[in-house]
Amino acid sequence: MNMWSVVGFVALVLLIGVGYTAQRLMRLQGPTQGAVIDTANRGQAALLVLDVQEDFTKDTKARQWPTGFVEERIARINALAAEAQMRGEPVITTRLIYEGGHSNLLIGLLGKGLGTKGSDGLELDTRLRFQPDADIVKSVGDAFASDELEAFLKTHGVGRLRIAGLDGCYCVKSTALGALGRGYAVELAEDAVLSIDLKGWAECRTELISKGVELVNSAELAEAQ
Repeated sequence: MNMWSVVGFVALVLLIGVGYTAQRLMRLQGPTQGAVIDTANRGQAALLVLDVQEDFTKDTKARQWPTGFVEERIARINALAAEAQMRGEPVITTRLIYEGGHSNLLIGLLGKGLGTKGSDGLELDTRLRFQPDADIVKSVGDAFASDELEAFLKTHGVGRLRIAGLDGCYCVKSTALGALGRGYAVELAEDAVLSIDLKGWAECRTELISKGVELVNSAELAEAQ
């Protein structure tokens, strides 16, 4: 094999590797597709709180939350959960724990290892003051990748989801789109959503509204009770 053949082979391997990595990142963060629900049998609402884990709510050298921001959002999530449970609506939490060597390697390089197996911050933030009706572990952004979530929602007749948690630009966005694609009515409790990129979140929020997500806030919800 001459030098140019070797160069071409190496370039091909690198190209395949880049393509696979891009595909894997899309899988990790993009919405999933699934069967459309029968809304006639789905009259219940539920609160879905995404990935409020110690790994993601803490400050790191590369990522600093604004002072008081996390505490404020968690307080609103606690209030939403209390109100939902008073109405007899299920409250579901999710935790993101990446699976697979390639995914863990990617997140180790790009995400400082947060959410990877072996991290000490995979549990829910201790400032959450409610007991969820279900706590579901997922390995990608869209919670609907979990068969457990779909089964729980079907069992409880849920057709309307109110979403809170983090991160607005990633897991919140992909889960909201995954829910819409399956026929759920989706409410976004915008003042109970956390995003480290507030400018990017403003753009994502606009996109979600354009696709049918309804924006609500905790004060409006409390007044409606």
